[in-house]
Amino acid sequence: MAPSHSSTAARAVIETLVANGIDTIFGVPGGHSLPIYAAMSGDERIRHILGRHEQGLGYMADGFARASGRIAAVSTTSGPAVANIACAMGQGTTDTSPILVIASTPRSELVGRNRGGLHDLNDSLEIARAVCRYHEHCSSPDQVSQMLAGLISKLREGRPGTAYLQIPSDVMGAPFNGEICTLDKPARLAPEPTGIAQAVELLKRSKRPLIVAGTGCVISEAGEEIRQLAERLGAVVSTTVLGRGIIPGDHPNVIHIDGASLTAVGEIFRKADVVLAIGTMFKEEDTCGWQIEMGEQLIHVDIDPEEFGRSYKAEVYIRADARAACEAINAALPSIEPADSAWAAEAKAKQEESVESRRSSQGRDLQFAESFRKILPREALFFTDRCNIGYWFFRCLPSYRERSFHYPMGYGGLGGTLPQAIGAKIARPDARVVALLGDGGMQFSMTDLAVAVQESLKLTIIVSNNHSYGAIKAGLGRNYPGVSLGTDLSGPDYEYIAKAYGIPYIKVCEREGFLKAFADEVENDRLVMIEFDNDIADP
Repeated sequence: MAPSHSSTAARAVIETLVANGIDTIFGVPGGHSLPIYAAMSGDERIRHILGRHEQGLGYMADGFARASGRIAAVSTTSGPAVANIACAMGQGTTDTSPILVIASTPRSELVGRNRGGLHDLNDSLEIARAVCRYHEHCSSPDQVSQMLAGLISKLREGRPGTAYLQIPSDVMGAPFNGEICTLDKPARLAPEPTGIAQAVELLKRSKRPLIVAGTGCVISEAGEEIRQLAERLGAVVSTTVLGRGIIPGDHPNVIHIDGASLTAVGEIFRKADVVLAIGTMFKEEDTCGWQIEMGEQLIHVDIDPEEFGRSYKAEVYIRADARAACEAINAALPSIEPADSAWAAEAKAKQEESVESRRSSQGRDLQFAESFRKILPREALFFTDRCNIGYWFFRCLPSYRERSFHYPMGYGGLGGTLPQAIGAKIARPDARVVALLGDGGMQFSMTDLAVAVQESLKLTIIVSNNHSYGAIKAGLGRNYPGVSLGTDLSGPDYEYIAKAYGIPYIKVCEREGFLKAFADEVENDRLVMIEFDNDIADP
């Protein structure tokens, strides 16, 4: 006789999540994960979001985590489900989102045997190793809570990403006789005093200081400490793409760099005598393919020591939480005269020079992008993919609030924008959420519209339709003149797609009409799809 689900290892999973403040699970059930669903049934402490495809589940969890900073949990079944979610797990890992995936496997005696069991192909853990920061296999029911709590601890105390726990179906359904693990609130990882002293010695003598703030600053909520430090030093501040908004983009010390191409702003990085880089791994698209020169002397602060020296050699390495490190530097920094205001003025002038260069070559498209940015509320959560308008935001436009701009860096797959926006709205129901995706990206994840309707979510979905994989088509044209194979898209009639899901629909084919329609919808509070049939070129 099967054990009561009130005492199973699956029940211990739910109790451990709830005990540690995780109250939302994105899931699609399967034959091997039935014990989890039995354990969740009727438990009002945890909210289950039913997805339509495992990749969408992972992206919803990613959006939930990006928008809130909280761990997002996913329940998925075995085999193909793990392969389906792998892309989203990789995105969460490269973009440092705290995602916790709990997957079933076939029965214990089948794992790794490749005997042809249902949903079995070797070992799913091998898939997870490639795309997750942390991964575990649980072979005993009494280990479930301890292993799960260990992964939660790593996501909260170390560098976030995707954590994966696989539990064989027979283990999930077995009796649990262990204790439920409840974690204390983690302390911030404090820096060693020696590193702080070395950093302060460089910074207090700096005449041209530059601070580079990355994702780690957002995770640790270090914006106020960075602002104070920048103003005390007279430092110019630049952020990575995913660190954008940690200090408002219109702050007098903040500049915006186009990480995909060298511009005049790169001269500021080169001329800086001290660069303080905090919570960044120096991604390719944050550094113009690592062509940006990081000044004369570099201080690198990161919670993950594996990033030290990987892309840039530094004079000082400080392993610490970003906020804890900034607090320590602020405390140890003596009263000094900030750098001459001409330094920040020069940085702003270089940024304006970069903008004007773009305006001279693509003035009409830049004007459109700037108009779009003005309409988008400063506090809105904006999710975009690698589509024509999305590229303009990624490369050229500022943000004003942390966790407000979301873009697929690192792994950089299509298909994430819509489910990420859905997850964000679930995490922050009072926030204005806007999803902008190309027609190519929309066709990756259209079924997730059902989840937005199912959960009665209010968000603005914009389909930027150029009837192609536009960036790929442009790249082929530049490098192989006359070639466009595989880039032209026939698509569905999005009006009928919207009607099928009961979503209000607006179509516009010219720029001013789109901007007006978008401005009108910003004032509304509803689920809506706007299709913009456009000819905008990538920057």
